[in-house]
Amino acid sequence: MTSGMSIQERARPASPGVMKRRVLPTTGGGAASPPPTLPLSHFAFALLWLAVASVMLPWVAPHLARGNVFEPAVIALVHVLVLGTVGSAIAGALQQFVPGALGVPLRSVRVGWFGLWLHQAGVLSLVTGMTLWRGWIQGVGWLLVLGGVACVSINVLRARRRSVHGKHVALFITVGHSALGLGMAIGAARIGETLGWWHLDRMSLIATHALLGAAGFGTLTAMGVGSRMIPTFLGALGDDRRWLNAVLASITSGLAVFTIGALGGWAWATHLGGALLALGGATCVTIATRWFRRRSRPMDETAWHVAAAFAALSCGVMLGIQLLLGDPLILTRWAALLVTVIVGWLVTLTVGVQSKIASHLGIPLYRRLFGEQFAPTPPDLRAARVIVLSLALQTSGWLSLAVALLLRSATGARAGAAIWGLGAVTASAAPAWVLARAWRRARVSPAELHAQLARR
Repeated sequence: MTSGMSIQERARPASPGVMKRRVLPTTGGGAASPPPTLPLSHFAFALLWLAVASVMLPWVAPHLARGNVFEPAVIALVHVLVLGTVGSAIAGALQQFVPGALGVPLRSVRVGWFGLWLHQAGVLSLVTGMTLWRGWIQGVGWLLVLGGVACVSINVLRARRRSVHGKHVALFITVGHSALGLGMAIGAARIGETLGWWHLDRMSLIATHALLGAAGFGTLTAMGVGSRMIPTFLGALGDDRRWLNAVLASITSGLAVFTIGALGGWAWATHLGGALLALGGATCVTIATRWFRRRSRPMDETAWHVAAAFAALSCGVMLGIQLLLGDPLILTRWAALLVTVIVGWLVTLTVGVQSKIASHLGIPLYRRLFGEQFAPTPPDLRAARVIVLSLALQTSGWLSLAVALLLRSATGARAGAAIWGLGAVTASAAPAWVLARAWRRARVSPAELHAQLARR
């Protein structure tokens, strides 16, 4: 799916405020996109891992309420969400976005498929090794995930050199992947510590590893790709380049300073790095506010996902500031920050944007399955009511869980996690619900089906 403007948007006269701003180009010339089954397969695995997380989070919630952030099950859950759900969705979106929006074709669709299976096998091995706390299984999983990331990088990172209008977005993608690579190197060091090969400070390793994954890979990639996708979804024309440069500079420098401080044992550096990361998060929220203020299209269910995700990010910034100003050894606050940034921000944004993309990519597949007489539109393939219900459950669930963690209530944490898990299962089941509805519609005669679609 490309992220270009429609003919109506190009023809619409701009308001005086917009005329004064330099509007960024929204297309990169267009290139042959991969078959839709490649990104859709990534999205399917992302939903599968989301369903796994819906079972795991209520299980580990009492550990989080007690501040046991080093529990194997907690570490396994974080990787289910970051690598399984968010990582799979990002890999699928990038391999659709780079050809369509940046105008740079994939190097090889076959490499894309190979990377998909390497990544999924790696996440499975890594999560299994962490749950059982077997270092050698974690090592195998790490190698497989590294291979999957390498395949995606081969396909998309050359956009930094070859894209005509998307070099700025490609820079975000490149820096995000660099943060992921550094995070994986630190993860390898942690696995070696688990195997007893050396001794390193576990808190410093895990904190740095988590921030590189959530703030470096997840947030920078989301803001880079989102700076092209989300304004297009909202019809929010405008130039946010300076704000985006501020995000890139503050988060990149914050991660570098925090990593040096954490691994070197310098508290002042970790505080400075944390402050820069909080500044970067606040700037992300400011950019999102600008997008929604400029929007020219009504809010649909996926736009509400985006809004809820940025609201969670603003909560994460406030929790981060509280940690900087308070006692950083209160691990329940770290747990609340982890839930807010990963579950509230990254997962919510992933589910919403993935649903938007999949509803466009799925149209030819549904026509192939049910015949040319079945002519679905993107809203038909999104299951709006199901998605809204899922968003309400997930948002109320992670909020309740974060508050319970701050209050150190194991019962409240389990209840909030269960509510979020119900919303996650609902989101995972939405494609099956759409498929069942399409099957019911396809069983009617073409004339009756046409009349039904006309009434809509």
